[in-house]
Formats: sequence, structure tokens, C-alpha cells
Amino acid sequence: MLVSTVSVSFIAQLSLIYVPLMQSIFQTAALDFGDLLLLFILAGISFTLHEVRRGYERKLNAATTSLSVMEEEMA
Repeated sequence: MLVSTVSVSFIAQLSLIYVPLMQSIFQTAALDFGDLLLLFILAGISFTLHEVRRGYERKLNAATTSLSVMEEEMA
């Protein structure tokens, strides 16, 4: 159900942007290839930075957790 809903939404958005009749009704315009490429590059950079930050936080959290376990064992 979720996949079909997302698919229908995606197709509707594409039709609003790329079908000439819909472009005239909703006053939209398709992006050039260069603009799309720039958007994908920026999204990729953002995704990569987010994943690096998540990895760092997990590593930091694991070190803190193991340190507290070691302190409890010593007490």
C-alpha cells in the first residue's frame, strides 16, 4: 500500500512538472540538466555528511557506554 501511494504521488508530481498541459495549468517549468545535476550533487554531499556524523556519534556513544560499564565493574 505504501509503495503504491508513493508511486502515484511521484508520478503525479512528474506529470505536473513535465506534461505541457499541466505546466500551463499549474505554471511550472522543468529544470535543466545542469540544475538537476547540481541538486543531486548537493543532496549527495548532505547525505554523506549526515552519515559521517551518525557514524561519529555511534562511535562516541559506544566508547562512553563501554567506559561506564568498565567503571561499574571496578566499583
